[in-house]
Amino acid sequence: MFEFHGWLSLHPDDRDDPDPAVLEQRLDAAESALLGEIERAGDDISVFEIRRAGNGLRTLSVHGLSNHRHEPVIELFRWAAGNLTESYGLLYVRDDEDRRGDEADHSNAFRVWRVAQGQFDEYADPFLSPCVPTIEKPWP
Repeated sequence: MFEFHGWLSLHPDDRDDPDPAVLEQRLDAAESALLGEIERAGDDISVFEIRRAGNGLRTLSVHGLSNHRHEPVIELFRWAAGNLTESYGLLYVRDDEDRRGDEADHSNAFRVWRVAQGQFDEYADPFLSPCVPTIEKPWP
């Protein structure tokens, strides 16, 4: 089982302090580029949604549950870190097949990927892990 939930707050590069109209154009371009990447990452059972709220806030929400690892959603957030460097967000992934050989067994845990300042980093989840017994009862 591969379960994921995430969000991304879209922000244009504003370091040169352009006027609001220019920032809006940059935000439109970021959203358009992200939509192209969503096309590559999407499938028939997951949710990928960009929402517009007040004051120029645009967010991406992603949710899905599949039988096996869906690497494109992780690559989508990796792409966002490298290409939308002022954006930030989190991606929570639970993958019951995540046994990385000599590394730790993550099959009973959520892993968290953080997008911030152009970086894409993976962390252990302290809130819902270990999944059994934190969110699921152990089998008898």
